[in-house]
Amino acid sequence: MTKHLMNSLAVICCGFFFMPACKDYNAAELLNCEKAAIDLRVDNQIVPMKILSSTLLRTGSFKVLSLEAFVDTMKVVMNIKDGAYNNEIQLLSDSLKVKTYSYSRKTGQDTTGLVLVGVKIGQDYKFLKTDSAAFTITEIDPDNKNLTGNYYIQTTSPVLKISGAFTKVCFLSIK
Repeated sequence: MTKHLMNSLAVICCGFFFMPACKDYNAAELLNCEKAAIDLRVDNQIVPMKILSSTLLRTGSFKVLSLEAFVDTMKVVMNIKDGAYNNEIQLLSDSLKVKTYSYSRKTGQDTTGLVLVGVKIGQDYKFLKTDSAAFTITEIDPDNKNLTGNYYIQTTSPVLKISGAFTKVCFLSIK
């Protein structure tokens, strides 16, 4: 079923059957991920990935964004920690800082941008040890809850260098 047809069906159902339950219906929320894209770049090859999940949640005085994407042989999980926020209004907003969040196993202290890569073995993924990683947000649209940027990861044993870019990836905001 196409998104246009599904959107039209939702409007009809809201209009005729569930009028009171749909008063806050916003068609734009169903469409804000149509332009979402994420890729994986390994050995000068660019592979489009499918987005499995993207969630922004709050814990304590921090915002945590988790983005998960996969192809048939690999899975990439990106986690960033943004904050600390002393103001509840800022904490509850759906905005994140436009910057690079990074991780280095050697320093062990900067864990704001951990990226993990898993290689599929059978039905499961074996996640490799991350040596260093970076997750850069270059643009965020808090109204439509989507973000654009790029990521990088280097693993140890085996040593892999992987990068990628993401465009207009929407996220579910949990408050």
